[in-house]
Amino acid sequence: MSTMVGNWKMAIADGCMPGDQLYLFNISPGNAHVELTFCAEGGQPLGPFCLPVPAHRTQALALEDLVDPDDLPPSQSYSVVVVSDMPVLVQPEPARPDVPKHRRSAA
Repeated sequence: MSTMVGNWKMAIADGCMPGDQLYLFNISPGNAHVELTFCAEGGQPLGPFCLPVPAHRTQALALEDLVDPDDLPPSQSYSVVVVSDMPVLVQPEPARPDVPKHRRSAA
């Protein structure tokens, strides 16, 4: 459950791996307050992590930007729940170009 008041939600269920990037694009004229929660099969959710995304701007981040990389199993995939108070576009991008974008599923 979200800890913030937001009216826009989406989930990325195809599995983000450590090292993958998430690009958040705020398409709104106002600043967006975004909350990310990462969920893995059999594990506790990571987050929620709150971050601002300025109006009409893109912010790129990786799970390692939010969590100590030593705490992340390298082969674990994570689904991501995104909650925002403004509409944002979310684009996951694999860290390695040889990994297909439709590659894996997560919890």
